[in-house]
Amino acid sequence: YTEKAYEMIKRLPKIKILSSFTYPQISSSSDDSLPPPSSSRRVSFADAFGLSLVSVKQFDSWGVTDPSGSLEYDLNEDKEYYMVPLFNLPQTSEELALRVNEQKLELESLELLSGTTTLRGIVRVLNISFDKMLYVRTSLDSWKSHFDLLAEYVPGSNNGGTDCFSFKLTLVPPFGEEGARVDFCLRYETSLGTFWANNNEKNYCLFCCEKMKEKPQDESENTRKSCLKTTRL
Repeated sequence: YTEKAYEMIKRLPKIKILSSFTYPQISSSSDDSLPPPSSSRRVSFADAFGLSLVSVKQFDSWGVTDPSGSLEYDLNEDKEYYMVPLFNLPQTSEELALRVNEQKLELESLELLSGTTTLRGIVRVLNISFDKMLYVRTSLDSWKSHFDLLAEYVPGSNNGGTDCFSFKLTLVPPFGEEGARVDFCLRYETSLGTFWANNNEKNYCLFCCEKMKEKPQDESENTRKSCLKTTRL
């Protein structure tokens, strides 16, 4: 059976099978549709078109306060202050010289700088040592606490026997009804020892107060009073 079937198959006409499907071919010509790569790039600047290369912007500046300088407190123009000392300074140069010789130092002057709440004092010391320092021990709360303020030597103040030191103390308002109280004493340090001046052990005490201005009278009140007329009976 097998041989017979094989013979029959051999006798069948041969059929040529053709494939109707063809795969697309990628041609190198498709690259022609793409733009050719640029071999170099051109760089243009703004000045080539008449424009400015630099753009300048201006900013407003703010005023900067100089941190260095005086410690004086700037006040409003409508406020005035005055000082009330509770001690007496030497009235004559002879009295000052006597106290300096006895204590080795004495407060010579004290003032409230105009338009401020800054106290400036001058202290006269006996020139007993080349190396010397002066401190102002100060309290603003009736000696519940205190701090030491270093005074500065006044150049050219030497008169042969004495020298001068100066100090500044700034009080910051607002003050109470009685003003700001300041207590202080002086400490003079030399190579021969430490000496004090404290207003005969009472300390130097003063008040810095704000001067109260009189309130202007109401204009409407003045107008109303001027319109009143006395009636004669």
